[in-house]
Amino acid sequence: MKQRKERFRGKYDIFTLYLIPGATLLLASLGSWTGTNLSEVGSFSDSRLVFSLWGFFLSGYFGLYAAHLFRIGSYRRVWGRGFVRLAVLFLVLAVFIPYMPKTHPAGAALHVLFAFFSPILFAAGLACFLRFVSARDRMRFKKAWLLFWVVLALSLLLLFLAGFITTFLEVFLVLSIGAYMRYVERLLACR
Repeated sequence: MKQRKERFRGKYDIFTLYLIPGATLLLASLGSWTGTNLSEVGSFSDSRLVFSLWGFFLSGYFGLYAAHLFRIGSYRRVWGRGFVRLAVLFLVLAVFIPYMPKTHPAGAALHVLFAFFSPILFAAGLACFLRFVSARDRMRFKKAWLLFWVVLALSLLLLFLAGFITTFLEVFLVLSIGAYMRYVERLLACR
């Protein structure tokens, strides 16, 4: 009997494929893609609520999706989980602290610090997890490592070309991290 191959349906597909990209692109459309960033767009009073909702929603999505991957990958180590939790906390704090460098320079500096280190900590958590799962099946996760380094390299390239964090870089990071986690989920689910 011939088995029918089913299309992969990830647990977070509705968020990864529709809600997160849609909300991110909506927020990005409120400002310049290359001359500003989402923090600056979110500092305007008319887009503050949209920015806050997006930030809290995004942090919850990344935290829950990473926890889901850790669960199906049987990952229980402290470092990776700690990095991801700290990344989520940093993202929430960055959203909570408004970016207003002219009126609140200390708050703006904290916002930048939290917003900058959030994706770095998240990447560190994913790297710890990927190292754990690839130790069991190196060939299966070889391409996952390659994609991890490609996303990192492209992010650094975009940062250095612009000289600062742009909306384009932030959109790239949000969409590529979501797509990357879906890819890793598919690798784990098809074992």
